[in-house]
Amino acid sequence: MAASTLQQRPSGSHKLVSSKKSLLNSTPNAPTGSTHQRRKGLLAAMDRHQIDGPLVAILTILGTYALSPDSLAKKFLFFQEYDAETRTYEKSWDDIYFVIFWVAAFTFLRAAVMTYVLTPMARRLGAASERAVTRFAEQGWICIYYSFSWVTGMYCLQLTPTWKNWLVWFHTDQFLDSYPLTALPVITKYYYYLQFAFWIQQLFVLGIEAPRKDFLATISHHLVTVSLISFSLGLNVTTFGTAVFVAMDLADIVLSFGKCLKYIEMPDSICDPIFAFFMIVWVYTRHFLYGHIIYAWITYGHGYSSKLTYYVVICLLMVLQSLMFFWLWSICRIVYKMFASKGGVVDDRSEDEDEQPVEFNGNAETKNVVPA
Repeated sequence: MAASTLQQRPSGSHKLVSSKKSLLNSTPNAPTGSTHQRRKGLLAAMDRHQIDGPLVAILTILGTYALSPDSLAKKFLFFQEYDAETRTYEKSWDDIYFVIFWVAAFTFLRAAVMTYVLTPMARRLGAASERAVTRFAEQGWICIYYSFSWVTGMYCLQLTPTWKNWLVWFHTDQFLDSYPLTALPVITKYYYYLQFAFWIQQLFVLGIEAPRKDFLATISHHLVTVSLISFSLGLNVTTFGTAVFVAMDLADIVLSFGKCLKYIEMPDSICDPIFAFFMIVWVYTRHFLYGHIIYAWITYGHGYSSKLTYYVVICLLMVLQSLMFFWLWSICRIVYKMFASKGGVVDDRSEDEDEQPVEFNGNAETKNVVPA
């Protein structure tokens, strides 16, 4: 975390960056899309070709499938082990082809949507600097993806006995109902493996973009998430994974939407209620509901896995919860400083290292230096 300096207006009065804006400028799960300090070598080349590189691979697979529907290309596009009687897909090692294809597809979609849709939108909506345009595009993509994934995940969850009600989403004693879940409904199968591909692709995003000051916490979060997805598939307990997905996604939708509004300089009367709602959603989903998931595994998971695996999953779940508390502590600290100083706050932010964003105030530029 770093403390932001005061900004000097041309008239001599001081301008402090709002603490609420600081929170909207930092998030555990945000992709790091700054144009500063790009990686070098192979990663730099991959960064430059996020659209055309994956597009060539995608078109090659689609073209091959069109010419020869029974070729290997079919495995990249569709799951293979379909049971027409139960209308489910069985788990198969061939599923890895589908994941690989969608890692490439998400790389292409993210870069294309940010470049051709969200970046022009940010400029038309009044983003005042190139940094704000970039941030708007990053957070816009996150908002779009998590909105679709959360709605789909909630639908999949309600197909299981785990679903309880909209206040407490989970019956903790039903997480392992119908164990082992080697066969999944069509929508659940596609949803789960698309999520798997998305989180692997997020590791790629962290690798090609400049690291932020909470890079270690963020990469730890992503690695733990991918590990938990892998364990849930290996142990055939994907209901747990679906529950974790929906518990985590909702807060990211609210936060990324609020950040987009802040980057196009919407008034505080609009952003503040979103900020308050985000805090409520964060505590409710990432601590209260996620706590139910941890409790369910601790209570019932030992009967469905080896002793070693049981404790490894507990450790991963607790590490993820610890990271959530780390970011909650940062959120609470910002809020405390906001009220305690009555506006004279010192921002704590998770920003790009050594970045010097330029903000515009009327016709005069003022530079806010964020020290490393």
